[in-house]
Amino acid sequence: MGGSGAKVNRMKKVILAALATPVVLASCGTALGGSDGSEKLLSVTTSHTSAGAPVLCNAVGGVDSGTQIVIGLAAGGTIQNVRVNLKDEAGKIVSTTDVAGNYLLKGDKDGEYKLPLTRRSTGALTVNSAVNTVAAVTVGGAPIQTLKTDIVINRTRSAVPLASTVALPVYATCTL
Repeated sequence: MGGSGAKVNRMKKVILAALATPVVLASCGTALGGSDGSEKLLSVTTSHTSAGAPVLCNAVGGVDSGTQIVIGLAAGGTIQNVRVNLKDEAGKIVSTTDVAGNYLLKGDKDGEYKLPLTRRSTGALTVNSAVNTVAAVTVGGAPIQTLKTDIVINRTRSAVPLASTVALPVYATCTL
């Protein structure tokens, strides 16, 4: 009987170790999926469009009033902040900003948010408190660059990177 009891004790130890492993891993803060895996980049749109497609304008009618970029995202739980990175064709970050979670606007459904930012020709990004109306513009010439928007949703114990597939062409001049 002594051998059988030792086997049961070893099995209990193995089971306890297996059960404790996810708790240890979760406390490391290295999870990429967040607490419930609901993180998604839903859309990237702009306040300027050409032929129905989103564009960024360095100047509209000769004035650098900026183009608003609206990021639609879905995420469960409490978001501490969202880091927004604009990357060029080579993947180099050309603009970045951190937005506190309380600046996210409620989206159309529970767990959906909108993050409106204005991008100026200097590359500066400014957080907006509302989404602007969309205006159709006529673009001048070929795009001078193309940018993609990547975000990182930060929580207390996780950071979830989300990359956009939407390429936003940047034009030096646009007209309304």
